[in-house]
Amino acid sequence: MTRGPGWIEVDVDAIAHNVAAVQRELGTTPLCGVVKADAYGHGVDLVLPVLMAAGVGMIGVTANDEAHAARRLGFRGRIVRVRTALRDEIEDAAPAHVEEWIGGLAHAREVDAAARAIGRRIGAHVSINATGLSRDGIDLRRAGGPEEVAAVGALPGVHAIGVCAHFPCEDEHDVAEGAEEFRSQSAEAAALLAAGVGRRLERHCATSFAALSVPASRFDLVRVGAALYGDTSAAPGLLRPAMRLLSRVAAINVYPPGRTAGYDRTHRTARTSRLAVVPLGYADGFHRVLGGRAEVLVGGRRAPVVDRHAMNTLLVDVTDHPAVQVGDEVTLAGAQGGDAITMQDLERASGQIAADLYTAWGRLLPRLARRGGPT
Repeated sequence: MTRGPGWIEVDVDAIAHNVAAVQRELGTTPLCGVVKADAYGHGVDLVLPVLMAAGVGMIGVTANDEAHAARRLGFRGRIVRVRTALRDEIEDAAPAHVEEWIGGLAHAREVDAAARAIGRRIGAHVSINATGLSRDGIDLRRAGGPEEVAAVGALPGVHAIGVCAHFPCEDEHDVAEGAEEFRSQSAEAAALLAAGVGRRLERHCATSFAALSVPASRFDLVRVGAALYGDTSAAPGLLRPAMRLLSRVAAINVYPPGRTAGYDRTHRTARTSRLAVVPLGYADGFHRVLGGRAEVLVGGRRAPVVDRHAMNTLLVDVTDHPAVQVGDEVTLAGAQGGDAITMQDLERASGQIAADLYTAWGRLLPRLARRGGPT
């Protein structure tokens, strides 16, 4: 396989380590392994076999492609969608037996209509606004909220399985408060949904950060995504990063002091400088905001990205690294030698969460599986 100008490496052993570490932390609480956005860019085809080998019996998806791919790969467990879906998506997902995420009474009616179209009831998890995300949850504390939940439960095509929510902040105090409110509201919602049926509904709201930092948020199951891939601020040292973003030096040129480099002349050489061309840019998911802020590893040492980079090209100052030559490997995220460009490094440089970057890399660039870290 030709790697091209940029590619990612996915360490499947790191993912296996992370799954096992999370399972140990959770104890008997069931794990829903979230593989949305093509397993956060790591590839459902690479991640799902690891989850299956670890005995994970439930996965979370957003797109139908992920659900259908899971079934093709032999996954026989439960699949829950972790966002509200359009009616045609719901109908298309029926062969994969996806449990839908209900975001209000109007949306529940779409699920009910889809159920009539496919000729069977659809399992669903009803979202409530107990944590204050105010995105797709029914607000039980407003007038008419409880009645709306009851109306969802009365729809003949909707088979209520669970009550769910999502946390808006990665903050232990915020999560603890939200979990306590969810405890009360989810019990009320579950009673309304199961009225006259006599069955117990699942309750779940914990994501990676919540599950690993506030045990009281775990309830009946947890939905863990980022932690599987080694990206969470919770439980430092517990997990391993699973992705590296790589390219190579395409050219090196020397420029005298006072030359400007890159678009908008945002960088000016203060000395005679060796600038290396790396054929990767914002079209490849390395956002332009990283220009002049990020660092890379080349020859096992850090070097700054100096320019406001282009669609498919950026410049790295390798003046202090005279051994660097054309063709040398460049690590833009992950480990090289004894150092690493961490997700925290990228967050500081971009001002955004790292997932805003790496979820795109695996969908834009060739992806290679590796075992045991960088080679």
